Amino acid sequence: MLVYGLWCWCISALALTDKEIRALGPRSRRYRLSDGGGLLLEVDQAGGKYWLWRHRFPPTKDGRQQDLRLGPYPRLSLKAARQKRDEQRLLLQEQGIDPCKAKKLARSEQWSRQSGPTFAEVAKDWHCTKTAGTWSGRHSEDVAKKLARDILPALGALPIEAISTQDCLAVLRAIEQRDSNETAKRTLGVISLVLDYAVALGHCPHNPAHALKRHAPVKQINSHFPCIGWSELPELLGAMRANTIQADVSTLQAMWLLALTFVRTSELIAAQWGEIDRAAALWTVPAERMKGRRGNRREHLVPLSRQAVGILGNQWSFTGPEGYVFKSLRTGSGQISNNTVNMALKRMGFDGRMCGHGFRALAMTNVQEQLGIELRIVDRQLAHIEKNKVMAAYNRAEYWPQRVEMMQRWADLLDQVG
Repeated sequence: MLVYGLWCWCISALALTDKEIRALGPRSRRYRLSDGGGLLLEVDQAGGKYWLWRHRFPPTKDGRQQDLRLGPYPRLSLKAARQKRDEQRLLLQEQGIDPCKAKKLARSEQWSRQSGPTFAEVAKDWHCTKTAGTWSGRHSEDVAKKLARDILPALGALPIEAISTQDCLAVLRAIEQRDSNETAKRTLGVISLVLDYAVALGHCPHNPAHALKRHAPVKQINSHFPCIGWSELPELLGAMRANTIQADVSTLQAMWLLALTFVRTSELIAAQWGEIDRAAALWTVPAERMKGRRGNRREHLVPLSRQAVGILGNQWSFTGPEGYVFKSLRTGSGQISNNTVNMALKRMGFDGRMCGHGFRALAMTNVQEQLGIELRIVDRQLAHIEKNKVMAAYNRAEYWPQRVEMMQRWADLLDQVG
């Protein structure tokens, strides 16, 4: 009796109030406040509040510490959360029941009564449907990786109609632990699309991930690709010519080709020798690797300056005559990764100042300002997607003589600057 009274006194000394809880706001990271007796209130970056009960199982000092999720506030009130804590504590101490295991068992019994498809079955159907429709091969592969790595291990076996908002949240929390907020945000998008598909097919009445999209637990960051200014270009080109970080030759040549052609990084890393005609100074990027919806994409012609042809000639001795121009033995795809150039720039001291995609922004601005070339010509060479469907069906060689001249003048200018 004395021990129970002491336990109650400790709880009252730490107790929260509804007024205090309502006043709590988001911070840059999730944080927790104690109500006593192991009851914790967790507040995420978006201001969402969730009750947890921290305990040990077995209930000894050597037992494994674990957290039982009780429910969100205010749907689960302060009074109800305390009552749940006390109920679980009695089951743990008097009957030796593991609360977390008991919760999983109860959910398994609930799932066994469900007759609908699992999340994995619906996700597979959705992915196949979209891949056969407008998705590009690269996007389809990216979504498949997100499903396989983070989503299906957690949600795949669950009946689609039994999935809760908390189940979806648990997936995001696991990704947040890796400090991958952008990945968490994109993964939430995939989960929500699968559940939308399930709703459309009548497998579940509503999408439990919608609440998370409205009150995202992931910090939303809108930022542009970093890009240096014109005045900083000599510093970058000097570092590339001197190879200040002792990068391998292929990485440096990939950086130079980005600077000279200002293609998208994804177009560069997947380039194959069959697309390159060095004699004609022409690189033809296939339609399936261009940005845009399937059916609207067009192959893209890239005029190659003398400098670009020279770089490709050097690269030929390493990786020619077939396959990827920039091969890699370290990746499963056999090509260098998106981060190869970015990591090289970071090691050169341009972290947060420049990235591979930044070469496009640099060229778009300075081809106009330094060379006086019209935006319509630069835009066509950048293969910007036209929002107007009629305008999108352009001649692939539109402004071709002007583009050939522009690319050579740009390469000569880089030689002068760096």
